Amino acid sequence: MHVDVPIIAKTHCDSAQIAETMPEASENVFGAQQWHRSLTYKGDLFGSAADFAALFNKVYGYEAPYQAAQSAAAVYVFVFADAFRRARSLDPEKVRDAIAATDLRTFFGAIKFDASGKNIAKPMVLTQIVDGK
Repeated sequence: MHVDVPIIAKTHCDSAQIAETMPEASENVFGAQQWHRSLTYKGDLFGSAADFAALFNKVYGYEAPYQAAQSAAAVYVFVFADAFRRARSLDPEKVRDAIAATDLRTFFGAIKFDASGKNIAKPMVLTQIVDGK
């Protein structure tokens, strides 16, 4: 069919720092990601994705990787706030049921679990490096 699509798509563009280490070669590279600070996701605990990224950078001195955002969202859902608040108990079965019933919007994205425990509400995102960012 004579299709010529000059494209590079990869994962972990941010953590590999390809925009910083190879600015010209990485121009227009696409990256599949779980989360990015530029997303419009918002929640009660950290505010927006950009708010979380700024706080993380202030505390740790480097850009927040998606793993940090994912971990913070997990701690919020499972441990400190949401599930215990909804369970109104520390009883393991009530907390488990509260976690299973989670339907939440956060700075990391939507969180809702199916019967197997997978988060079915938050999609992957696709980013592109443009002008070195």
